[in-house]
Amino acid sequence: MGSYIEESLDTGESVNYTARVSLWRYALHFLVGGCLVAGSLPGIARALFSTKSSAIGFGIVSLLGLVLLAWPFIARRSTELAITNKRLIAKYGVLSTHSIEIRFDKIETVQVSQGLIGRILNYGDIVVTGTGSTFDPIRHIASALRFRMALNRAMDPGQSSG
Repeated sequence: MGSYIEESLDTGESVNYTARVSLWRYALHFLVGGCLVAGSLPGIARALFSTKSSAIGFGIVSLLGLVLLAWPFIARRSTELAITNKRLIAKYGVLSTHSIEIRFDKIETVQVSQGLIGRILNYGDIVVTGTGSTFDPIRHIASALRFRMALNRAMDPGQSSG
């Protein structure tokens, strides 16, 4: 099974630029998940060598920690962002998906929103305003300013690359 973007390409359409969600968005997941796993492992080890059945409780806590650690990678892998020679394509979601596909001639403005932490860690939100409506922000894009620059270049191929 191919990616959503590959399956969405029209005849003569090619991908010019792809982007990813920044893993910095999930820093709290990593912190809490790591603490849960690290904190439960000694309890699991002790419970395995005793007659008490507390290993199940520690196992559940450890499993929860592992899910919190794995979730950012699952979410990042399920998010696809691409700029083709004709349009912007964004697909995100794990259990249910949401996609945005907008042709360049329908885009009016592209905004990048970055807080202080986003500026420091090089990620931000992209908001595309199309003719007649604003689309949902595409959140926590790694190198958001570079993404906007690539989108502007793709929308104006005659623009000098400097």
